[in-house]
Amino acid sequence: MSNSSKIDKKTNDSAAELFRLSLTRLGKLRLSITPVNYSLIYFYLSGDNLALNEKLDELFLDIEKWNDEKAEKLFNRYICNCKPDEKENEKLRQELLSTVANILGMLIDLGGKTAVSNESLEMHMEKLAVSKDPSEVLHIASNIISETRIFVDETKKFETTLSDISNVIETLKNELDDARRQATIDALTGLNNRRIFDDVLVTAINSSQSSQEPFCLLLLDIDKFKDINDNYGHIVGDKVLVGLSKVLRKHMRGSDYLCRYGGEEFAVVITETLITGAFTVAEKLRKSIENLRLKHVKTGQQIGQVTISIGVASYRNGESSIELVERCDSALYRAKSLGRNRTVIAD
Repeated sequence: MSNSSKIDKKTNDSAAELFRLSLTRLGKLRLSITPVNYSLIYFYLSGDNLALNEKLDELFLDIEKWNDEKAEKLFNRYICNCKPDEKENEKLRQELLSTVANILGMLIDLGGKTAVSNESLEMHMEKLAVSKDPSEVLHIASNIISETRIFVDETKKFETTLSDISNVIETLKNELDDARRQATIDALTGLNNRRIFDDVLVTAINSSQSSQEPFCLLLLDIDKFKDINDNYGHIVGDKVLVGLSKVLRKHMRGSDYLCRYGGEEFAVVITETLITGAFTVAEKLRKSIENLRLKHVKTGQQIGQVTISIGVASYRNGESSIELVERCDSALYRAKSLGRNRTVIAD
């Protein structure tokens, strides 16, 4: 980078900082952003006019006394210097043009957009190029600041709107996630429901057909569950279902899929497992339920032993999900007919 480029960058950075500081100071003083007020604060912060700074320091002590008339007088005396001398006039014009140029530089590409429209910006630039009177430069500056304030206000409103929309979208996303979760989760037990079971089973079949990895299906049914409902009521029956679900879940591997198939019946898809391994898993589940001893919460009365019957089937290449479920269900039916509380492997 050349020395001149370094100086230009330093100058531009300084101008940008003065621009930001000037607007910030105007905001803190609660002064309207007019060209005169902006120019006074801008030259004050630049430190180029000590006499002006002394007068402004006095005025800052009691900012309530600030008004347009006093600002205009200070501007005319210490900045305009209102002499008919053309050289002084031209010097002021150049200073004001530089100030306005700094403002324009800060406004272009503000927040990824142009603060002043391209057409308006071009018009302002053309007027600045031919303006001879400092007051005319100030008038142009006034228009630019006015348009910028409108833009900033609209941008803030737009950002607020975007924020509101984002919040609405996030809320809708959460509601959608909840709806999807509720659509696949059994409300009582918190397990996957029949709908997700059907999808999981089809996925397991497709995966097995492509990888040739075995998988098995377990169908579990609570023995004499109708007696529990009849003797203790449906509320107790629901608590039995919830308790049993918790026990079953503890024995699942990360790759297994446990679902409430319907009523008092449950299903488990066991991936990458031969029929002997699936039978071992089924027996562990059956014995864990057999060892449960349930009591009525309010009365303390023993509900008695709860047992389950289980059918186990290994997927046969080429069979459909319906055929697999029917074979497994037939094994479950045989377990029931053989006296319940047992595991039977499908033919």
